[in-house]
Amino acid sequence: MSTDNNTADTQAAQISARNSQNLAGIIKEAALRGDFAEADALREELIAGDPMNLNLIVSTGEIIEEQKFKLLDKDHLAVWQELYQECNTEETNSLFYSLEPATIEPSKLLQVQGKVSNRLFFIDSGKVVLFYRKEDKNKVVLELARGDIVGEESFFEISLCPLSAATQSEVNLYSLTRSAAEKWHEMQPGLYEKLRDFCQKTGKSKSGVAQKNLDRRSSPRFPVSGVVTATILDQEGKPSENYFKGPLTDISRTGLCFDIKCSNYETARAILARTIEISAVFSGGEDACWVQQGIITKVSFHLHNDYTVHVRLHDRIEEELFKSFPCDWSVDDQSEEE
Repeated sequence: MSTDNNTADTQAAQISARNSQNLAGIIKEAALRGDFAEADALREELIAGDPMNLNLIVSTGEIIEEQKFKLLDKDHLAVWQELYQECNTEETNSLFYSLEPATIEPSKLLQVQGKVSNRLFFIDSGKVVLFYRKEDKNKVVLELARGDIVGEESFFEISLCPLSAATQSEVNLYSLTRSAAEKWHEMQPGLYEKLRDFCQKTGKSKSGVAQKNLDRRSSPRFPVSGVVTATILDQEGKPSENYFKGPLTDISRTGLCFDIKCSNYETARAILARTIEISAVFSGGEDACWVQQGIITKVSFHLHNDYTVHVRLHDRIEEELFKSFPCDWSVDDQSEEE
């Protein structure tokens, strides 16, 4: 009886091995014709069905990576040589095959000031202009071209787009969505940080504003102490059951900042662009609450789950009322605009 069982087990193992070999052949065929989505999916099937067959698992992975590398866009790699030289073969493949190529006509918006954007753009050719709107006029910050990035601030930070971006000519580019980049954390840990470091080093939007001394703030801020309770409004503009509170740090006639504790980064991101009703009680002032509505334009991360919430008010505070607040009028806070 034992001999029969051993024979059956041996036959089952042989069948499993043949099936795995056949599957490996199909994986190779898919990789050779550039169908990497199918090749990756079939390799996952191989891993699940025959997890102990390490030789096939490793060899099929190597075949896929080799073919991916062979079919990379060499012109694109030349433009972004500084970025890709920081990546190994697997990271290079993961980055490139996460990108979406596109050709954009002139006078098309890539991002809009004050709106949410979940894309990072890599310009391979063409011209893009960065600008912002103030006093009903478009203020040009700078022009971007081959080898420049668009959208690094809103992509890596919890922030609405600080600037608009529009194509000036036909533009060939690649774009990366945040959801695609988040998939790297498990398969390619460290790649996201490499891309972020590269964008912080080479991105031009912040430096362009600083170099040209362009003031995007609509009114000066002043330090003030107090406590803010912020209630999230629903789509109908009615208060929901969700609220958070924290110490007020500064205020202007068009916006304010206050600090919160938040243990989850994604929760902090989820409040971006939400309309809130603010109830503020100032330290050293009257006990009455000041109530106003606004939109969250940025959530800045600090250490130990500390965040600063930046709010742009729907309505400008009347000057007489604003002057009644117990602010430190001797200091004009030079932090960013709400």
